[in-house]
Amino acid sequence: MYNLKAIGLKIKEIRKNKKISQEKLAEMVSMNIKSIIRLENAQGSTTVETLFKIADALNIKIADLFENHEYKDRSEIIKDINNCINSMNDEELKLFYKTVYYYIQ
Repeated sequence: MYNLKAIGLKIKEIRKNKKISQEKLAEMVSMNIKSIIRLENAQGSTTVETLFKIADALNIKIADLFENHEYKDRSEIIKDINNCINSMNDEELKLFYKTVYYYIQ
């Protein structure tokens, strides 16, 4: 599973570095500002589709939102990926596949 708190903090950091207000980001991704605030503060959940929209609006790769400096060994990485994939609905799985396929080409 992904760490929503870390993702929220990463969105906030990137948004601030790009001098984009929460209001402007909400407008750019067709969300209300309360949803952006909740996401940045890890209060609730979000979808992979929403993360794609936010990454696009911030002009970053979605992988940048998942970047942390916690490196794991191969077996832990595979376990985490399998857990993530198994928890996805069909639409999220398709988006995940497209992202991975795009990244490794």
